[in-house]
Amino acid sequence: MNPRKRVLLLVVIMASVVFVIEAVTIYILYNTAFEEEKARLEVAAKSQARLIEAIARFDRVYSNDYPYGARRATLNQIRNAHSKYRGFGETGEFTLSTKENDQIVFLLSHRHHDLNNPKPVQWKSKLAEPMRRALSGKSGTIIGYDYRGVKVLAAHEPVTELNLGIVAKIDLSEIRAPFIKAAFISGLFAMTIIGIGVSLFFKITNPILKKLNDTVEKLQKTLEEVKILRGILPICSFCKKIRDDAGNWNQVEVYVQDRSEADFSHSICPVCLKKHYPKEHEAIESKKADGGTTNQSS
Repeated sequence: MNPRKRVLLLVVIMASVVFVIEAVTIYILYNTAFEEEKARLEVAAKSQARLIEAIARFDRVYSNDYPYGARRATLNQIRNAHSKYRGFGETGEFTLSTKENDQIVFLLSHRHHDLNNPKPVQWKSKLAEPMRRALSGKSGTIIGYDYRGVKVLAAHEPVTELNLGIVAKIDLSEIRAPFIKAAFISGLFAMTIIGIGVSLFFKITNPILKKLNDTVEKLQKTLEEVKILRGILPICSFCKKIRDDAGNWNQVEVYVQDRSEADFSHSICPVCLKKHYPKEHEAIESKKADGGTTNQSS
């Protein structure tokens, strides 16, 4: 792998690490916010249920002379109070219901649908699951579909004094929305920063990579041009010929020329000159001696 591809791979790995860390961080924040919202809804549902029960007990003692009885007095007070309460958040609301003839009948005006006359929901329907649990005497929280068929996070609580159920709920999309927005913005910001960083990184490293590539190319070219003799060379002890791989004996200069880029120019060393050409050797030595004497005398 060449250096540029290595750098690109490093950039991809670093970008992946950044996005993974960002995703984990946003997930942790979302999960924390989800649990806080879940606890808040549960407290709200329970407090509303206990408050309604307290009002019902009071009306049972002091509102018997109310038209249609104490139960109607309690329900009218609850309706009056909730008609002035818009809800919480953009989608949060309370719903209060009773079960009549295998139907879930809503007693409070809805915030988002059937504003004045809420339509009942069949008991076996897939809608209003949180309220179905409340009317079944169950207390807790659930992610399910409300009366609109919208997925919500809901806390459900039975109101035992009146055989009612109350639900505090908020659309799941509202809980997720800020984290989706944060993920989008932070992801865009991270991509921008990574892009700028990569640009600066390449601007700084390109000259270094170019120089490195040039050096590598020169070395490769040099290695291609140079042939190196390696290993043990079998050479004759007398004539100094070298045996090749085929078993042939070659002069040293022939063997080296065939296996390298080197060439030879023939000459005679002083020892061989004295041995084979004694007269020429004496003449050369005489000239050297004369030159040396002249230099000393001068």
